[in-house]
Amino acid sequence: MGETENLPLIVAPRAGAAAPVSLEGGGLGRTFDGLGAISGGGGNSRLLIDYPEPNRSQILDYLFKPNYGASLQILKVEIGGDANSTSGAEPSHMHSASDENYYRGYEWWLMEQAKARNPDIKLVAIEWTAPGWMGGGANFWSQDNVDYIVKWLTGAKTDHNLNIDYVGGWNECYTGWDLGWFHSLKQALAANGLSTKIIGPDEYYAHLTPSAQAAISAPSFYTDIDVPAAHYPCDFGAIVQCTDFQMVSGLGKPMWASESNGESAANIARATNLQYIDGGITASIVWPLIGATCTNFPYSSYGLILAEEPRSGNYFVGPGVWAMAHTTQFVEPGWRYIDSAAGRTTGDIGSYVALSSPNGSDYSIVIETAYATSSQIFSFVVTGGLATGPVHVWSTNLNSTDPDDWFAEAQDVAPVNGLYSVTLQPGFLYSITTTTGQSKGSAPAAVCQSGVECSLQLPYSDSFEEYNIGQEARLFADVNGAFEIAPCGGG
Repeated sequence: MGETENLPLIVAPRAGAAAPVSLEGGGLGRTFDGLGAISGGGGNSRLLIDYPEPNRSQILDYLFKPNYGASLQILKVEIGGDANSTSGAEPSHMHSASDENYYRGYEWWLMEQAKARNPDIKLVAIEWTAPGWMGGGANFWSQDNVDYIVKWLTGAKTDHNLNIDYVGGWNECYTGWDLGWFHSLKQALAANGLSTKIIGPDEYYAHLTPSAQAAISAPSFYTDIDVPAAHYPCDFGAIVQCTDFQMVSGLGKPMWASESNGESAANIARATNLQYIDGGITASIVWPLIGATCTNFPYSSYGLILAEEPRSGNYFVGPGVWAMAHTTQFVEPGWRYIDSAAGRTTGDIGSYVALSSPNGSDYSIVIETAYATSSQIFSFVVTGGLATGPVHVWSTNLNSTDPDDWFAEAQDVAPVNGLYSVTLQPGFLYSITTTTGQSKGSAPAAVCQSGVECSLQLPYSDSFEEYNIGQEARLFADVNGAFEIAPCGGG
């Protein structure tokens, strides 16, 4: 596909163009906190650790390496609870009140790998389930659980050198919240020297009762919660608006989409923009990070990357990776939204946001036309000290199945007196930037023929003698409960 077909660029407005959008260097809005993804809510990442090298490292690079693939800025993981939490179970660090093991499962390893590639990535953790012994077997909102979470956070730090930036309460709790519990957690974090902030309530705002909606819309709800956060503020299906969970008036705290639409590249692109435009949301974390689970498990085809064949090493880098990259490779946490350049295109066929760097000169614009059916001319004028030199352009055809049409670099554009126009094609995602350094990693050749699943070589055997006690066996995946390597009961 030629560059002019991807994104024709003109240096002056022409007939049919909307009035120029003003990129005002001083028109700064809220601070961007990042884009990320979730490993958890079931064993959706389970098989990744079993991949052979170099395939495993290639997948990790696509997810976490800056300016390479998705370049994720936030990683959210599950604090395992020994129970099925959507598509499998993740093991607990405490099977019982007297048991502690901070090497079970794969989330520790995944966080270490993410940090090795991007030391600035923010880490978030939350429980979906909890072991039955907790709170006498009947109470999630208990001091047992406060202690349980604090021990997990401390184990992350002492055993893995991981500082967890944010921790939640109970993922999508439908039985109500105990604000006293959040207060106890806040006190326990401070008492144990942990700088971890609390995020919550991690709910579907639109699906709550009116009284529950009123509760989490009140500033008093967030006395001990540092980051108000909701799930799917754009709801599900076609993303028309993201008006669920509006900004809490007078709160003065950032608001996040702590679980967001990750089922398609188009929805990622549109939700990322509209969450800020409609609701002032400054971070979005899509679910799930990767589809690395057994293919007969729920939601096995969801994920930025599909990695379901550790036996063959095959994996598929989907367009969702590049939908994330159109923001993460052009904007860093700490940049500020330019509110004069955040809105919908004419006729509401697309949306755009612009952000500026702390240096006061660089800026990036992200434009999506995911649901558009016709092209449109769109203009920008640069003012207020932002750089007026050439800009670099990248595009993704959201409707294409050809990877060459994803995250493609187009011709640079030189504005005239700070003014330039673009022709937006329908079904596209664009990034326009004064920055450099962006890149597209190259996927390896497929191990198997396209569309043909490589078979597991049979007979398959494992003596289970090469594992440490407490580890999960290769290619085994817990569905309910926790299964791990243990000493032979008969000696």
